[in-house]
Amino acid sequence: MTSIITTTEVQQRIGTISTAIADKSYIVTNHGKGRIVMLPYFDGCDDTISDYLEDFAMNKNAEKLQRRYQQSAKSGLSSLVI
Repeated sequence: MTSIITTTEVQQRIGTISTAIADKSYIVTNHGKGRIVMLPYFDGCDDTISDYLEDFAMNKNAEKLQRRYQQSAKSGLSSLVI
């Protein structure tokens, strides 16, 4: 189950949240916009977090990446032979 809370609520209820985090996750908002996702930790989740951070970076830079790879596609085949 996921709860949506404000940054103020996080500051006021951090003890309660840290106790309940094993049972539910939180989306923290600031002025109505999502800012943070708080998830429970488990051993071995580092790979999953790394994948998420990579997805986040690609989403954040989507326009730049699309322009880069459109230019690459327009340039045609390269002379690289494997």
